[in-house]
Amino acid sequence: MKITELNSWLLTLKPFALTKNEDIKEKLTAQGIEVFDFTLGDPKEPTPQFIKQALIEGVADVSQYPQNPGSPTLRRACADWAKKRLNVDLNYQTEIISSNGSKEAVFHIPQLLLNSSSMRRIVIFPEPGYPVYKAGTLLAGGIPYENPLKREKNYVFDPLEIPTELLSQVAAVWLCYPHNPTGAVIKRGEMERIYEWALKNDIMILSDECYMDMFYEGKEVPISFLEIAKDQQFKNVLSFFSLSKRSGMTGYRSGFVAGQADFIAQFAKYRLNVGLGTPDFVQSAAIAAWGDTEHVYERNRIFAEKRKWVDAFMQKNKIKVLPSNATFYVWGEIPESYQSGRDFIHTLMSTTGIMATPGEAFGNSCDRNFRLALVPTVDKIKHCLEIWQNKIDSGEFRI
Repeated sequence: MKITELNSWLLTLKPFALTKNEDIKEKLTAQGIEVFDFTLGDPKEPTPQFIKQALIEGVADVSQYPQNPGSPTLRRACADWAKKRLNVDLNYQTEIISSNGSKEAVFHIPQLLLNSSSMRRIVIFPEPGYPVYKAGTLLAGGIPYENPLKREKNYVFDPLEIPTELLSQVAAVWLCYPHNPTGAVIKRGEMERIYEWALKNDIMILSDECYMDMFYEGKEVPISFLEIAKDQQFKNVLSFFSLSKRSGMTGYRSGFVAGQADFIAQFAKYRLNVGLGTPDFVQSAAIAAWGDTEHVYERNRIFAEKRKWVDAFMQKNKIKVLPSNATFYVWGEIPESYQSGRDFIHTLMSTTGIMATPGEAFGNSCDRNFRLALVPTVDKIKHCLEIWQNKIDSGEFRI
């Protein structure tokens, strides 16, 4: 068999842009440049000790296959969190399923929703947005539809921008609020309008809510589409949650999907065939994490501190960034003195050691943007901003 005979969609996919580029780091280090990596959303704050301890205690003497939907104890913990945080009543037996982080569920859900013999094969997703929305659609045989979000609309999805002649072909729409990569949030009224549109056109809302708990205290609290759809028994809604960023558990791979019960049941059947059950010891850690909020508040306090330093620097140097009280991302505009985003990213990296993600990684319409993931420690961020400021003041880095 030749490589050209493999899945053609897989062969056409670009390499996943949001990965650690160790080769670049090694080259910079060899040149004597200190590296500050703001690319991959993988914060350096330690996983809380009580979560690690729960993982250790969850390792059984005899290893056995985990329950595919997640243990009843885990799903009850997820339902309890949803009740406390979102004020929604989820049936842990029928409306929740465990996932290995949110990425695998985000990728696999189009396999459930897309039927090759149906005319409904379009999946709408935001631009800028998480690249896996498109990858999962393509490899499930769907038709991806990029919907550019506009800064003047605060990066909020506007259903009226979708041509009416396409609606009968649309199976689902991906939404993500708080939004990666911009940090934008959405108001309840806007969500209600989107939900009404989705019900009217029988379109599934796939709501990526892995940043739901990442907001700064005293600010507007993010809302879930489960809250909007609870009086309709979550009809046409699946929400995706994760402990990766909320609890510093990126390597644990733990999350859950919640929403319309019959879709959850079919997704459970699919995942059983693929073999995606979450290991029991990871479930033990997840139970502990969903049951605690104090560590989340502490993490958010740290991210708010990081954001404060970065915002002050950007304002001083007149680099435009989108204001945000959620996620740990800074979405900026490339200064006009640079011909392209890649020119800006390369100059920033070679002069200061700061590695940022080019906006085009999140969509072709974002080539004049960049993203900083606030993953280094507060002290590291303050240190690299001093270096950047010195390079600006000396003229080595132009604005």
